[in-house]
Amino acid sequence: MEDATSSPDKPDDDVDLSSPDSSPTRLPFVPFNPPFRVTVPEAIKNGEVLQFTIKVYKWDEDQEVSEVTRDYGDVEWLHHNIITQNNIDGIIVPPLPNRPEVDAKSAESKSKKQLGSDSRIVIPDEFSRDCRQIEKYLRMLLAHESFGKDKNLETFLCEKEAAIKAQVKHGFFSRMSSAVETARKEHHRDIDEFFSKKREWSINYSKAIKDTCSDFNKMVNAQHRLAGSYASFSLALQQGGVNRDLTTETINKYLTRLSDATDNTKHGLEVLCKNDERTLGFQLDLYVRYIDSVKDMLFRRTCLLVEYEDANRALDKAKPAKRKQAEEQKESAEAKYEMCCDNARREFKTYLQTRMLAYQDGMVSYVESQIKTARDTYTLLAKTMTQLKQAED
Repeated sequence: MEDATSSPDKPDDDVDLSSPDSSPTRLPFVPFNPPFRVTVPEAIKNGEVLQFTIKVYKWDEDQEVSEVTRDYGDVEWLHHNIITQNNIDGIIVPPLPNRPEVDAKSAESKSKKQLGSDSRIVIPDEFSRDCRQIEKYLRMLLAHESFGKDKNLETFLCEKEAAIKAQVKHGFFSRMSSAVETARKEHHRDIDEFFSKKREWSINYSKAIKDTCSDFNKMVNAQHRLAGSYASFSLALQQGGVNRDLTTETINKYLTRLSDATDNTKHGLEVLCKNDERTLGFQLDLYVRYIDSVKDMLFRRTCLLVEYEDANRALDKAKPAKRKQAEEQKESAEAKYEMCCDNARREFKTYLQTRMLAYQDGMVSYVESQIKTARDTYTLLAKTMTQLKQAED
């Protein structure tokens, strides 16, 4: 998989934040230790709601602090509180996982997508991927110095009962206003070359990673359909001939062995699909959502830049009686903008380093699982071939 960072405008993982060309860092970097660590071992379907079991431990201890049950709505409400009750200027917020598909219609749609539109087989519910996504999201929040000690997160993890959720409404006029604001500011000319290049890179990389993820999922779905074809072929071979004469029984014996070999190949493909989704597929899905968080952060910074430039123009036009007020507004806008830039530079460096490590881990696990599955399938096929040769003797 070719990484989009091979372009000339790729962000520099080794950018020195302390160099004269960088914005001055206001606060020295201090390693942050999360207060807790979490695991999400299982999820149970309760009607149309998927409930996740979350186990919470002290960061440096094995003793369990709490075990709570939360549904996706609780996670969604936590995310809303995190981004509305913290200053996220210049911060890349860990992306919210996708909503689990638990209803019968979604299961049928997923099965047809994997096995083909003419398939009548419904793939049984498996929520291990959803558990991993929720677990990863919570771990990213805990590991982030801006969110790791947030009271909402602590309440979410430690209180037995989930917080009371309020419905977040986005009316038509609110969405329209947001769309107009985005259209007005997203292409605003940047005064900082560093962030200008990052914005261009994020647009290009977003398309590249989404195309890669889509193609990877198409490959996995093709493997699912091929496994389904092997299953049908194996079943047809097992039926054999209807006659009971010596010739037919001999042929049926070979067909049974061939059916076993086909079934082993089908099993190998099914294992391959699960491993593909668990390794590289998981990382691709995560960073498809993560790049949207990066673009959101850059847009928030652009909004602060526009406010800063507007404050400068207002100061230039201010009359003597209102000049002091205009100066205060300009200084406030400048402080917010510069702090956002400092945070964004630091966040970008952390994001790029984490992304590279995640891709490395995903690729290594992907390749190792491919090799192991191929060897296991070969062993089974070799065993079947030996049995066929013995049958000839």
